[in-house]
Amino acid sequence: MRRDGLLACTSLILILTSLSLAQTGQEKPTMDSAHHLLSCGDSPTPGRRPASANCAILGHNHFASLPEEPIALRLEIFPTTEAAHRTASPASAVVEAAGKVWLLTLGSKGERSQSGTFVKEIGPIPSIPTAQNYELFVAEADFSPEMNSAVSKAVHTHSGPEIWYLFTGEQCLETPNGIQVARAGEGMFAPANTPMQLNITGTSNRDALFVIVHDASKPATSVSDWQPKGSCQK
Repeated sequence: MRRDGLLACTSLILILTSLSLAQTGQEKPTMDSAHHLLSCGDSPTPGRRPASANCAILGHNHFASLPEEPIALRLEIFPTTEAAHRTASPASAVVEAAGKVWLLTLGSKGERSQSGTFVKEIGPIPSIPTAQNYELFVAEADFSPEMNSAVSKAVHTHSGPEIWYLFTGEQCLETPNGIQVARAGEGMFAPANTPMQLNITGTSNRDALFVIVHDASKPATSVSDWQPKGSCQK
């Protein structure tokens, strides 16, 4: 597995690291421990999470330039993967999730594909740090509320904005700016270089796609020592 893939999957990487560290008596994950303790990585079938795994990295798509601002993440449904690929731009990813074929496109807000069924536009996305080459990192994670004790320990930052779209369940994100809540059928995002704590809330599994847009030459994720107030759990 690529090292940058290991570092990028924050909501996956640090959660599973926290689970492993809890068994060994260590309290705080580091990037080195995350690298060695991961049990969740690239899907053996690109673009699709295996039925046997509750999390998987679906793609690492590279592109050279950002669309014209304001920028948003657009989600559309297509009848087949071939049809989605024919419409995809360099800043797109084709994935299969929740029984459908999805085209995720980082584009100018308000744009629509000529084919496919529009589902959601999330944005405008906060400023994306300038780079010579970008990565659109896409993953899916299906976590139960019982995992939140581990999930909430994974305080971290990203070098680019992170964007979520929820199929099921509910999540709450705490940052120094306050909290955001998203439920099934909704999206949310967090700016680059912002400490964050993700919480799985509600009573059902939270199944979601998440996307990190960042400078491909830099790690997407780092552990943060910021201390959240626990506002999502109040």
